[in-house]
Amino acid sequence: MNVRNDKSAQRGKGHRGKGHRGKGQRGSGLIEGALCFSAFLFITFGVMEFAMAIYAYNFCGYAAQDAARWASARGANYPVPVSSTDVQNHVANQAVGLTNTVTVTTTWTPDNKPGSTVQVTVKYAVVPLTGVTLHANLQVGSTAQMIISN
Repeated sequence: MNVRNDKSAQRGKGHRGKGHRGKGQRGSGLIEGALCFSAFLFITFGVMEFAMAIYAYNFCGYAAQDAARWASARGANYPVPVSSTDVQNHVANQAVGLTNTVTVTTTWTPDNKPGSTVQVTVKYAVVPLTGVTLHANLQVGSTAQMIISN
């Protein structure tokens, strides 16, 4: 009797080749792939929503400062003094990539003559894409104030 042949025969019983799975493991790769892909999408959309909110916040800060500077240089002594509508249009023309309406409030204290102050407030409602990180609209805004020079 050959012992060597008996051992190799026992080793080969029930042995399946590389890549074979048992009945309870069929389709588990598909499930694992779906879970990983959904986690990837969750993180990707979360980063996109957060980036949109940060962009809107930065834009409001920039636009308020720029509009206050722009309005302070166009006071009562300017050939065509600026109005609240002009400031609104100035900010709206710069609002690239923002889907909603930007709200602009302009206040002159006490008036638009040189030496007075102009205050510009810019607000924007960030609407979430998917609701992954933001579950409701997020209101961002900024206010800037300058002394009228012209």
